[in-house]
Amino acid sequence: MRILSIDSSLGTQLLLCDADPGAPADGAPRALRILSAQAQEDSRRHAESLGPMLAAALAAPDDGAPLDAVVVATGPAPFTGLRAGLVTARALARARSIPARGVPSLDAVARQALDEIAAENGCEAADAATVLVATDARRKEVYCAAYRARGADDVEPLTAPAVTTPLAAAERLAELGPAAVPAGSGCVLYPEIADGRPVLAPASGSARAQARIALARLARGEELATEPLYLRLADAQVPTGRKRALAG
Repeated sequence: MRILSIDSSLGTQLLLCDADPGAPADGAPRALRILSAQAQEDSRRHAESLGPMLAAALAAPDDGAPLDAVVVATGPAPFTGLRAGLVTARALARARSIPARGVPSLDAVARQALDEIAAENGCEAADAATVLVATDARRKEVYCAAYRARGADDVEPLTAPAVTTPLAAAERLAELGPAAVPAGSGCVLYPEIADGRPVLAPASGSARAQARIALARLARGEELATEPLYLRLADAQVPTGRKRALAG
């Protein structure tokens, strides 16, 4: 199964890979055969970067195999960048007559953090871990949610995603206990959230992790909608009506 995975939660990541849609018999993480992986960190160049990155990725394989699906991050993330990735994914899926599947950005960061725990301390440690993900939401706020592992490729949310202050995120991490692990770009931007604990997966999304999450959820028959999780309104708003002129 050939998948194009797009994340535009803060910077831009684009991954083209081949994967077996079935779950590994031994419960190990799904192996992805990476055909193309690109990234840029500028959070204001999504529109300019996605086109060239997409063209380069689709030109990378020379075996003629068709693209089977597009996986895209659905946020929560800043409005403009998230929208650019979603529009690109939906347009490509429509043009190729293939499905577009959505995965929340915080889920992907949590899975990346759990993978780092597994690589360092083993799969049992990752299975037992609780992760608090906090990513940059701008306006001195973060997007935040807590997770634990669901198998080797997926995660289970323990709290609903929310936009909150770094102080509130730090309090939430403390409530989860001393073994809870901080992760995400927000924990780097606001070190008070981690309060001295090592920060894992210092990102706002992961194209690689979200591809594995999508495969795991599709194998269970789940629907993966591409509706965005903005959590708050865009900075720019369309006026709803004309202001009444002052008399006199």
